[in-house]
Amino acid sequence: MPPLELVVPESFLFIPANLSYISFCFFISFLFFRLFKSIIVFILVLLGFLSLMYSDLILKYGIKNYYEIIKENSTIYSYPIKNEEGKIDSLSTSRVYNFPLTKSSLSKSEKDNIVQLHELYISKFIDITTVRYRYNKYFYNDKRIFLNVYKYDNSFLEDVNQKAKYTIRRDQKESSYPSLYSKFEYKFIDNWTNDTLATAYSLSFPISTNKLRNRFLYWTKEKELEFSLDSVQNFDTIYKKLFID
Repeated sequence: MPPLELVVPESFLFIPANLSYISFCFFISFLFFRLFKSIIVFILVLLGFLSLMYSDLILKYGIKNYYEIIKENSTIYSYPIKNEEGKIDSLSTSRVYNFPLTKSSLSKSEKDNIVQLHELYISKFIDITTVRYRYNKYFYNDKRIFLNVYKYDNSFLEDVNQKAKYTIRRDQKESSYPSLYSKFEYKFIDNWTNDTLATAYSLSFPISTNKLRNRFLYWTKEKELEFSLDSVQNFDTIYKKLFID
């Protein structure tokens, strides 16, 4: 009769392994506290031992909180000029606002949805980028959509070289800690004066399975995904305050 082997799934070992390590960290820190009679020593030792396994998570939470609290609304320098109806002249979101196509071109219903959404705060037109996935490739195309009375004015189509008054540009910034986060910066620019009205950011936090906790504390890729931080951005807030409010 072959011997019986008890196989315990790693998912069941995750909680006891991590609780045991955290308890060990508190125990060692308490010993140092009793030895030096200092709460500062206790905190430093505790953070030191926790950092051995969770340093990237601690730093990611710190970075996220910094951007959410300190950098949320501090990047508006000036506001755009609006007409008597409270609408800006025109806006280009090419390569920033990518509209996914279901067919080879914009359908009437898709175009109507874009018009209804943007003509409430834009007077003339909005430039967007359409994107279509085909043959394992992405195909991008810039599209100008006229709004309000301008969508019925054929004479306006003659000035095809007219630039939008306001443009949003997106650039990937070099991260000081690429293993912790990646960053995109958005600039809201007045094309007629070349002034930057505001900047915004978008942060994402990549995951890694090459940490000590992956080897000793049963942190699988699924667990890394479960505890990973959601991306954080203030683009929506800045956009709303500049153009809609």
